[in-house]
Amino acid sequence: MKRETFNKGFAALVTAYTISSKLSDESQDVYWEMLQGLDDAVFDRGVKACLADCKFFPTIAELGEACLPVNGLGYNWRQQIERKQDRKALTQRATRFINE
Repeated sequence: MKRETFNKGFAALVTAYTISSKLSDESQDVYWEMLQGLDDAVFDRGVKACLADCKFFPTIAELGEACLPVNGLGYNWRQQIERKQDRKALTQRATRFINE
């Protein structure tokens, strides 16, 4: 995900929830660190789901789950991100091997 997309979505969440005024400046960086592996469109969809359904500012886990619900294989949002990153790394290694 692009940082710009994340900042826009996070700003929407901060604007919507009154408790967000108590968030530290470091909170946004922690959310970014944990969620940056999401695709832009997936993150936007998750933010909109949280805005529609969450009574309180979503935790990282709640936002991640809204973005990537448990899939048919039983993988949670974090596992889905990790699997995507693993596949990307394997593809890059295979491409380097082929090009050598």
